[in-house]
Amino acid sequence: MAVLLIGAGVTGAWVVAAGFLSGGPGQPVVLGAAVEAAASAMTAGSLEGDATTLPEPDGPAVAAVMPTHKKTKLKGGPVAGGGNSGGTVSTGDSKANCIYLTFPNGVLDQSMIDTVSSETGVTYNCLEAYANPMATWAEWESPWMFNDPGDGFDSWLAASSAHQVVMSMDLIPQEAGSTSDPLSWEQSCAAGDYNQYATTLAKNLVSYGAGNIVIRLGTEANGNWEADYVGTSSEEMSAWAACFDNEVSAMRAVSGAHFLFVWNPNVCTADLPINEWYPGNSYVDIIGVDAYDADCGTDETVGQEGWTAYYTDSSSNGGSPDFPSLANLEAFASANGKALSFPEWGLGSGDDDPAYVTDMGKMFSSDDFSFETYFDAGDDGIATLGSDIPNATSAYGSAF
Repeated sequence: MAVLLIGAGVTGAWVVAAGFLSGGPGQPVVLGAAVEAAASAMTAGSLEGDATTLPEPDGPAVAAVMPTHKKTKLKGGPVAGGGNSGGTVSTGDSKANCIYLTFPNGVLDQSMIDTVSSETGVTYNCLEAYANPMATWAEWESPWMFNDPGDGFDSWLAASSAHQVVMSMDLIPQEAGSTSDPLSWEQSCAAGDYNQYATTLAKNLVSYGAGNIVIRLGTEANGNWEADYVGTSSEEMSAWAACFDNEVSAMRAVSGAHFLFVWNPNVCTADLPINEWYPGNSYVDIIGVDAYDADCGTDETVGQEGWTAYYTDSSSNGGSPDFPSLANLEAFASANGKALSFPEWGLGSGDDDPAYVTDMGKMFSSDDFSFETYFDAGDDGIATLGSDIPNATSAYGSAF
């Protein structure tokens, strides 16, 4: 939440805040003046390429981690083998366990999957992958993890009906977006001008055998590092939501398409009224919350400050019910009858914090939760499960 990690992930530069990180492909952001100043220094183009140098915040170091994932030859993969696997991702309380890994050359490596499973005792039938950011509409319509059978994702999906992929996807490619003027593309999308691309995307996914995947559409769009950044005005938020609705409707209309769509804000990023850019219950199947182990206001871990301070973001949100704290998003999901998910969560490198893992697990167990995905890529400043964080790994095996 208040951690600011800056670097280059598999898909490009990233900044993480929102609970700490916003994930490989997505990115967490640092809140407050320091965070917003850093975020404003990023541009859509900077997400593809080298690390972006952000201004140094005043006061203690902030750790905001947001990985940004794009089409690259380091791709996330599924995990199989182990103990608990949870259910199959659904719109209800399925409690599925997913994992995000990066495979050398983008080719699924079962030995890597087996290693994580043996370390955690968890069986992973669900893989997370990042299609964002993409430069062009042509790339956007044909996600890398499925368009090349040699990468193994297509055959892995086909091998078992229990296998699932959760794919992170921006509403638009970088060539269509403008983080400084979101309305320049949002109004076109809200008018249905981009429906043709969504239709082609859905047809391609169905043809790849990926017609049943889970799609994090518009991942972390409350962060201005995303190509489809929502903006801050009521007009922008309304147009963004209408864009989401149009693309979901276009994709659902394709024969053979049975996608589940996740609306996925980044925790503690921008004090935007949650309901003003929520696409609506008819278009959202699952609500996602990306929350890494760092308070956006204090830069402390759960082990340092306790769960309540972390969960409420009390140091940052001033008590606003619209602030995207974990507590507010939990209440929002419940009020709308939607299951929650943790599409991205993890600990910073060297942060062996079992308290964070245990408390995330308690929330996962007690609420209606569709799925969780630990960001186990070994990059973007996030610790991998195993010997690097033995106490947290033990807690993970017990909690999930």
